[in-house]
Amino acid sequence: MGSLTKITDDGVASCSLIPRIFSEDNKTLDNCIRARKGENVRTPGNRITEIGNVLEEPLVIHGAKLLGLEDLESDVTTRYEHKTLPLQASLDARAKANNLLIEENSEWGIYTPGATKVLLDGWGVIENKVTRDYPGHELEEWRGLLQMQGQMEVMDYNWGAVFVLYTSTDFRLYVYKRDPSFAAVLKEKIEDFERRIQEEDYWPAKVVEDLHLIHKGVSDDVKELDNKVDEYVKEFEATTKIIKDMEAAREELNLLIMSEMGNHTKAETENYILSAPTITRKPTARKVVEAKPGATYKAKTIRIKSK
Repeated sequence: MGSLTKITDDGVASCSLIPRIFSEDNKTLDNCIRARKGENVRTPGNRITEIGNVLEEPLVIHGAKLLGLEDLESDVTTRYEHKTLPLQASLDARAKANNLLIEENSEWGIYTPGATKVLLDGWGVIENKVTRDYPGHELEEWRGLLQMQGQMEVMDYNWGAVFVLYTSTDFRLYVYKRDPSFAAVLKEKIEDFERRIQEEDYWPAKVVEDLHLIHKGVSDDVKELDNKVDEYVKEFEATTKIIKDMEAAREELNLLIMSEMGNHTKAETENYILSAPTITRKPTARKVVEAKPGATYKAKTIRIKSK
C-alpha cells in the first residue's frame, strides 16, 4: 500500500512541489521557509487521501501488467536526491522495460502523448493519481506530469508514466520519454526556489492572501505612500461604483422579468425561453463549525473616504 508518511524533507524542494514551484505559489514557499526554521508544517491526511493510498498499489500493479513492465517495485520507501540540485523525490513505483514498444491504444486507456508509439528500455518511474474528475483532452501538467518529469531527472531515467484513475473506473496510462529540454528549465526553477527559501524572498503577490505571508504581523503606524497610489484609489473607487451600479441594474431587470412571469415557473418570448424553477429546502441539523486558531490579519478589502 502507498506510504502514508511523507518521505521527502519539508524544507526542501521535492518533485511533488514542482507544479506549485513552477506556478510561483507563495504558500508552498512559505511552508518551506518555516520548515527550514524547524516549524511543523505538515497537515493530517483525510479519508480522500487515505483511499488514494489504499488504491495506489493495486492500480500500479495493474497498470504495469497492461504495459508489460518487469521488476516492478510498487512500494518504494527510499528518498532520492538529485545529483546537483537541491531537489528530492519519492516514487510511487518504478519498473523495468526490456526494449518495450508501447503503442497508443485508447480502448485500453494507453496514451503516448506527442507520439503514436514509444520505445522503452531500462528503469522508469511511475506516478499514480486517483481523482473524482473526468479526464480532459490531455493530461494536465499539475496532475502528475511535472512531478514525473522531475522524478526522471532525479533518477536519471529515460522514461516515465503517469497512471490516473478517473471517476472510479476510467483508468488511463500516460507514457512519456524523457524530455531533454526539461533539465534546463528545472535547474533554473529549483535554484531560484532554493535562493528564495534562504533569503525569504517571496514572489510578487497574486492574491491578498499572499500579502499575509509576505508581510508578517500588522502595524498601526501611518505609512506615507507614493502619489501613484492616488490613481489606484481613484480607479478602485470607480470600479467599485460600476460594479455596484451594475448589480443594482441586474436586480432591477430580474425583478421586471419575474414580475411579468407572475406565478409561472416557465415563460417564453419571441427570442428567449425563461425559467424560474422552484427550490425545496429540507430542514437540516445545526452545524458545528470547527474552531480555528486565532490570528490577526489585515482585511482583504480596503475602506476609503475622501479627505
